[in-house]
Amino acid sequence: MCLSCVLACQMKALGTDDPRDLAFGQKPTRRISMTLIEGTPRASVCRHCVQAPCGEACVSGSIVRDEETSVVRHHPETCVGCGTCQLVCPFNAISRSGEKDSMAKCNLCPEDDMPPCVIACGTGALALGRSDHDAQGKKRKFAEELR
Repeated sequence: MCLSCVLACQMKALGTDDPRDLAFGQKPTRRISMTLIEGTPRASVCRHCVQAPCGEACVSGSIVRDEETSVVRHHPETCVGCGTCQLVCPFNAISRSGEKDSMAKCNLCPEDDMPPCVIACGTGALALGRSDHDAQGKKRKFAEELR
């Protein structure tokens, strides 16, 4: 478990490329974390669910699905920090923002061509793609292996 994705995400959130540039005590908001499940490292990151429970539970309307890109976006400027989204997220992908009284989650860094966490992942464990395309590819691969 190298945590390169976590570091890349945190550095992006703090607006720096080098951890040595951080002020003492400066803490980033958690948008991705790693956990061990039966000895296997797993990324706790937003899966941008088709029917996102966090968006349905959000009382302020701060978590919405972008129908064009299929990304579940969080708008911290309207978030009231009630935490209902965190309670219903099945992936433990939403956390309380340390700076503001709001919540935080992965928005897939829309200003970048590729999220820094994906770029930093040297093993290829994190990838960016549409889930329906991934499923179709897995089905094709499985069918070819059966032949």
